[in-house]
Amino acid sequence: MPVPYLAETDVPDPYLAETVVERLAAWRVPRVFGVAGEPVATLVEALHSAGGEPEFVSVRHGETAASMAIGHARLTGGIGVCLSPAGPAAFGLLAGLDAARRATLPVLAIIGAVDEGDGVGGVYQTFAGLCRQVWHVDDLRRAPALVDAAVRAALAGPGPACLLLTGKSGRPPARTQVSVESAAIDPGRPSAVPQVGAGMLFVDSVGPSAVPDVDTASDVTEPRRPSVVAGVDIGSVVVELSARVPPEAAVTIDGDCGLSRHACRLPPGIAVLACDAHEVAGAALPYAVAVKLADPRRPVLALLTDDGMRSHGLSELVTIARDWPHWPDPRLVVLVLNTRSGYPGRQVADDVPYSGWARLLGLHGVRVDRPELVGAACDEALAANRPCLLDLVVTPHPPP
Repeated sequence: MPVPYLAETDVPDPYLAETVVERLAAWRVPRVFGVAGEPVATLVEALHSAGGEPEFVSVRHGETAASMAIGHARLTGGIGVCLSPAGPAAFGLLAGLDAARRATLPVLAIIGAVDEGDGVGGVYQTFAGLCRQVWHVDDLRRAPALVDAAVRAALAGPGPACLLLTGKSGRPPARTQVSVESAAIDPGRPSAVPQVGAGMLFVDSVGPSAVPDVDTASDVTEPRRPSVVAGVDIGSVVVELSARVPPEAAVTIDGDCGLSRHACRLPPGIAVLACDAHEVAGAALPYAVAVKLADPRRPVLALLTDDGMRSHGLSELVTIARDWPHWPDPRLVVLVLNTRSGYPGRQVADDVPYSGWARLLGLHGVRVDRPELVGAACDEALAANRPCLLDLVVTPHPPP
């Protein structure tokens, strides 16, 4: 009986995948945030075989992988690495790389199984506009040196770098002997051991230019101004949090201006990771996961709108449900402002049961629909023996 035809898929050569992982480990990269897929299967397998050095953190979207890499870089000051298969999935990295470019953060994007033909040029041009340098690994003998150069460039900054891995179809080539010169670690390389807190803002050091002060008279002078913080008001939420948040906690805040301007109300000394306004909606949740993975003993709180929660948060709660049993301190609190009003400009009720979804995944979930219950809900969330989602029901002001 004839053997069925097997479609060939471009994948990085297994030796190339092992080399990439070995070089990342040599640079002490702690983890790689990535979208698993057949085009990067050999690289993911090599990461798993490395025994967690570096650790592979599987996520569901390229946007999330890039946001986690940015969050890691902001927290630690070290390099954040994100991975994606070539093709449409890789385009999900673009918004995050643009945010890393704007913030001059050390981020390295690795894109696997790029077609050796016309595909390389197109991918190169797409990412060259956002990354300070793009490397294409097309020669196994030079792979160690090219990986080192990409990591070094990302660490040196400003902004992200990109590494394109060539896809090999069919039978892998024979193992290639790598010269000692290309494989050697650059003795002058900067230390990749992160300094915790090097990429964070602290409340007592955040000035008005970084986080605008809240104009308490704005609701009086502009009573018909649209807002997402009516009902269970965000100001009262921050007040309740400020009275309860542990001093060693980190707080991640979405880039929505209605949220980020309240960061200065948190207690002095609290570490704040405020997302850039240009980042994808809901980036505060991937930030929070990255912070928790980098420092699992630190309590983490994420504050985001329901637009962001719908975009990526619901799926990435799966990541939290998978990883939290390994954390010595399970306190990760996700606070969602549930406007129940659909996407901006749509007059459609869209009341997503966020807390119910969290409970289905084995997390703790609390729905709050009255202002007087916010304090007790915060106490319950911080005392829970697992990550908790607070579904804060708010009502937008009517449009003008």
